[in-house]
Amino acid sequence: MEEENYFFALSKYSDRLLAHINEHPDFIVPASRSAEVLGFIRQGLLDFPVSRVVRPGMARWGVPVPGDEKQVIYVWFDALTNYLTAVGFPHDTATFERYWPADAHVIGKDITRFHCLYWPAMLLSAGLPLPRQVAVHGFLTLEGQRISKSTGNVIDPVELVDSFGADAVRYYLLRNLSFASDENFSRTAFIRHYNDELANELGNLLNRVVTMINRYRGGAIPSAGPTGELEE
Repeated sequence: MEEENYFFALSKYSDRLLAHINEHPDFIVPASRSAEVLGFIRQGLLDFPVSRVVRPGMARWGVPVPGDEKQVIYVWFDALTNYLTAVGFPHDTATFERYWPADAHVIGKDITRFHCLYWPAMLLSAGLPLPRQVAVHGFLTLEGQRISKSTGNVIDPVELVDSFGADAVRYYLLRNLSFASDENFSRTAFIRHYNDELANELGNLLNRVVTMINRYRGGAIPSAGPTGELEE
């Protein structure tokens, strides 16, 4: 199928995108994602369509292209502008200037191209500042499988917190997951860490400390600070 569309001149911004990333090494983190985006730029950026034709009998579901009733804006293109309109642009200048540019966009690795190439180029074309950083995280898998609504293998965080407590969930995630790479969540491993490390090791330590405070300090926690030559 062929149709006429409006295009965004992404190729026009190749040099400016390249310069911005090189001048701001922490603009895209981790470094592996920054290198990936630089690779895209060096391969040559192509202009991309930003509209779709409204065909006879088709519901007009998109934002109309100004001055062309036969075209609507492609949904992902106008969706990116929500980052601006959500903080007041273009009517609430005070709110917009308070919150933009964003300190960080936190995104999944599957939309790196949209947020590290297309979106910055759109901002450059509008004369608006870029986010200070785009932080790209990996996927969380479940028992080795990518989590998705279609598969139905979702994790209910509310159920986890209700069953084990928020601190236990935070502990497991911080202990086992990294930000940049894909990481696996295993309920079996979660329960094992909960029992072995929190209930047994940390719980036993707490019990011993409380017992010693009761036995040797009359149940009162002593004040901190040096008490002898060794501590000094």
